[in-house]
Amino acid sequence: MSPATLQDDPSVESVFNVAETETLALFEYLSFESLEGFDVFSPAETGRTREHEPLEMMRGFLHCYYHDIYGIRPVERGLRNTVVWLSCGFDRLPSIDAVDRFLTDLEHVVDGVFDRLVEQAAWRGLLDLTYCIDSTDVRAMPADKDASKCYDPTAEEYYYGYGCTIVSTGSKIPIAVEFTESKQAPEETAMRVTRDALAVARPV
Repeated sequence: MSPATLQDDPSVESVFNVAETETLALFEYLSFESLEGFDVFSPAETGRTREHEPLEMMRGFLHCYYHDIYGIRPVERGLRNTVVWLSCGFDRLPSIDAVDRFLTDLEHVVDGVFDRLVEQAAWRGLLDLTYCIDSTDVRAMPADKDASKCYDPTAEEYYYGYGCTIVSTGSKIPIAVEFTESKQAPEETAMRVTRDALAVARPV
């Protein structure tokens, strides 16, 4: 294949498009090793091992969030791009069960995880003064007993899962997040997440 043909090949173009996304560049500035300090990500007492480490799963979650991809099945589909899952650190494509387990565990420690990531982002000057608040649906597997039947007014349909209220900067870096029982978060939840976001400041 000649260089000219290679340049015009759509698959090659798609690789460069993915490689230029901001999330993949962001991974060079943020350390995800702190996730290992959360008990919820430790191996179970039964000795059950993880299919993938929390570090690479978190990178995958952030990449999908940047592209407005939420929920277990959509995230699993969003990671099928070979360049994406390799850039996130996976040695193979994550299964839907691996995504389900990670998002379920993340729900329990989401505040602490994002506090640490936001501190890093602020210290490195990656945050700007533009904020956006939004809520989205997080669809769960039927086996998740903590989830419930919810209504999505945007799609005008019911779904089984949770809601998630997120505040992000203009560069779409999430800086405050809270899982809720449904997509329509109460006003007090929106205010609380907003206050958490406004409390983020770049150290002098």
